[in-house]
Amino acid sequence: MKCHHSGGVHDFANETESMARCPEHGITLLWHGQPITDAELTEATASGARLDDALALAEQLRGDTHSTPCRAAQQPHLADGHDHCQRPDCACPCPCPCHTT
Repeated sequence: MKCHHSGGVHDFANETESMARCPEHGITLLWHGQPITDAELTEATASGARLDDALALAEQLRGDTHSTPCRAAQQPHLADGHDHCQRPDCACPCPCPCHTT
């Protein structure tokens, strides 16, 4: 295993079955089990992209102009969500910063 820190590449000074340590850069890697394969990494990346696409579509289909924080703020325990709204076209009647600009 190699340490790729600040553009340099060198072997880790200390390496065992469960960890690698580079005292020069203060980096420690811990692991257990088999390393992830390129195929597993590709599958995980594709799954994340599909989830992002599904969430974006759900947001489009929602059809309202309230921001996600303002929709969440309709729940009593999340009332401070309006403070995090940064969407200039938010139609929520709340006094959040996006309505005062």
